[in-house]
Amino acid sequence: MDMISVIIPVYNSGELLKRLINNLLQQTYRDLEILLINDGSTDNTEQICKEIIEKDIRFQYFYQKNAGVSAARNYGIIKSRGEYIAFLDADDEIDNNYFEELLSVCQDTDIAICDVRIEDTSGKRISSFTLPKQILTSEEALNYLFKRQNINSGPCAKLFRHSVVKQLRFPDLKVYEDILFVMKAFANAHTIGITDNTAYHYYQNEQSAMHNVVHNPSMDIVTATDEIMKFITDRKVLEDQCVYITLSHLYQYVQISINKHKKNNAFLVAAQQLYRKYWRQLLFCKSFPIKEKIIYIFFVFGWIYQHKQFIRMR
Repeated sequence: MDMISVIIPVYNSGELLKRLINNLLQQTYRDLEILLINDGSTDNTEQICKEIIEKDIRFQYFYQKNAGVSAARNYGIIKSRGEYIAFLDADDEIDNNYFEELLSVCQDTDIAICDVRIEDTSGKRISSFTLPKQILTSEEALNYLFKRQNINSGPCAKLFRHSVVKQLRFPDLKVYEDILFVMKAFANAHTIGITDNTAYHYYQNEQSAMHNVVHNPSMDIVTATDEIMKFITDRKVLEDQCVYITLSHLYQYVQISINKHKKNNAFLVAAQQLYRKYWRQLLFCKSFPIKEKIIYIFFVFGWIYQHKQFIRMR
């Protein structure tokens, strides 16, 4: 049997971690190495972790001073010994056949991906990422990733061959660190297998970093967008829409920043510099609707579109 290393960062996860542990105990595939990385929790998370490692030798417990989810996942990669690597978040759930199904797909591919069902805390489905069973090339998977279609941008709901990700690390960012990791993993892979026979259940959390950044845009978004744009620009085979979605996604946060803050704040200035850096890609991208293209080009030159008129940035 092939061992799967399951990396789970935990931070003040409490009773939700117990729910995930119960999921793991019910998995139909048993050859698991489960790495619980405590990122400096201050609640009863440590106690929960130590209780399970005494009952099941497949669980291992590690502690680090609070350094964030990226550092915890990177530590898990270093400690992993399995032929395959999976990432889970402590407040989510997985189907009982999760690892069995992903491993069966990964026998002939470098990465396996399953459905993601986004649900509220009551279990009601809000949205989902799904594709029918198939095998994708690296290029095809990257197109889905950058277009934010069908394949979620995070490391969860995926099984990676150890050889594909062993040299990769999550960047030290509070948000968007996940898509940068997955981007590089897809680039390293020859083929990516898709299954719709199992699912990862992602529960929306109002305390999550991503939820908070929607209301307070972070400079990390600009940093990540820059890295994604460099990657896309170097790969001419990727679809035009990858440029459009990446740059228009950033502008959503520009608009939030315009509405909430002064028009000369640091986030706006950094975003303006990024649009200026990639003005050629913006100008010649055929996927941009003409109205959006005009708004973004004006933004490059210091004009903000607000209340149906252009206003000079100060």
